[in-house]
Amino acid sequence: MRYFRLYEAIEGRNGLGYSLGPARWNQFGTPIIYACSATALNFLELLSIKGPVVTQSKWKLSVLEISGEIPELDPDFLPTDWKNRPYPRSTQEFGTTWAKGMVSPVLKIPSIRIPKNSYPSEHNLLINPLHKEFTDKVRLMEELDVTFEVNS
Repeated sequence: MRYFRLYEAIEGRNGLGYSLGPARWNQFGTPIIYACSATALNFLELLSIKGPVVTQSKWKLSVLEISGEIPELDPDFLPTDWKNRPYPRSTQEFGTTWAKGMVSPVLKIPSIRIPKNSYPSEHNLLINPLHKEFTDKVRLMEELDVTFEVNS
C-alpha cells in the first residue's frame, strides 16, 4: 500500500529519515516516522501544526510502499485525551511502548485532524525504523518537490 510523508528539504534529510525529538505518538529518544494514507492529509497535518511558517521552507513529499499486513489501532483503545493540544503524555507513552516493544514495523492510527469516523479508510501511519522488518516492509518509491504557494 502507498503512503505519503512531507519533510523539509534540508541537506542531509531524506524520506525515511527521523529525529529523536518528541511528537504526539513518541517520547524524546524514540524514533518514529509519521506518514499518511493520502497526500492531502499530509498537508493538513503539517499546516495545522506549523501554520503559515511552512511557506518559508522547501518541502519534499515521499511516496512510500508498505508491504504485507498493516495492523491498525482499535479506536476503543485510544486514550481519552488522545486529541488534546498540546499532545498528551498518554499518546506518547502508547507510541513509545509500541515502538520499543517492537510489536510491528508499522501501525495505522487515526488522525486528530479529521473526523474519527473517517478511520481506518483515512489515517496516519506510525513507522518504526528500528524494527527488524523495517527494511523488508518499507520502501521509498520516490520523492517529489512540493511548495506551499502564497499570493503576493
